[in-house]
Amino acid sequence: MIDVGETQLLAWLGALLLPFFRVLGLFTSAPIVSQRSVPVRLRVAVSLAIAALVAPLVPSSAALDIASPAGWLAVASEALVGFAIGFVARVVLSAVEVAGETIGLQMGLSFAGFFDPNSGQMNAVSRLLNTLSLWAFVAINGPVLLVAAVVRSFEVIPPASLFADWIDRMQPAALGAGVFELGVMIALPFMALLLFVNLGLGVVSRIAPQLNIFAIGFPVTIGAGLVLLTLAMPLMQQPFALLVERLLAAWAG
Repeated sequence: MIDVGETQLLAWLGALLLPFFRVLGLFTSAPIVSQRSVPVRLRVAVSLAIAALVAPLVPSSAALDIASPAGWLAVASEALVGFAIGFVARVVLSAVEVAGETIGLQMGLSFAGFFDPNSGQMNAVSRLLNTLSLWAFVAINGPVLLVAAVVRSFEVIPPASLFADWIDRMQPAALGAGVFELGVMIALPFMALLLFVNLGLGVVSRIAPQLNIFAIGFPVTIGAGLVLLTLAMPLMQQPFALLVERLLAAWAG
């Protein structure tokens, strides 16, 4: 007769729950898999399946009582680790959104935000670039790489370890600076062209003051921005490749 005690049951439960909450934290913050179109039950089921496969391979934490305050703290730490891995991918991909917002603002497409600042809607250029970055993320099997990254994280960060020991290695300040650097790099050619367009409109307004510069300025800036956007679309491969390199470098850390 097999005798299973409460301590052994709690150890088995902890060996499953710690990977489960780390994977579930990933599915809560990562791009694509955290969207509302993905049902919550599906996220939980996939997280449980991945945790069941990974649990026998991760280092044992039998000394941890999952029902104790230290056990609940370990569960919260695991969820934070998974959330951080997915959040890194979301933050790096947001560089494209930053570039789109900057380009749209220079083109005048964000002017509606001055009338309704509480709408929280992205402009058309930001939506376009954000959609393209998500397509590129899916094209490189980004969700699969995310799952592989969270599985590999069990080797770098064993279960029930301190979250602060790993968050310092991520260097969130440097990551945030890199996001804005990449966003400005994408938007810089558009900003330079639209700066010359605005300078030309300023010269026209001084030569012919009777012209309504606001009436002709918006069509000119929007048209120039759309032309440059059409010409620059085939050249977006290099920024997207750099984006993927930032993602892989962040996950490797």
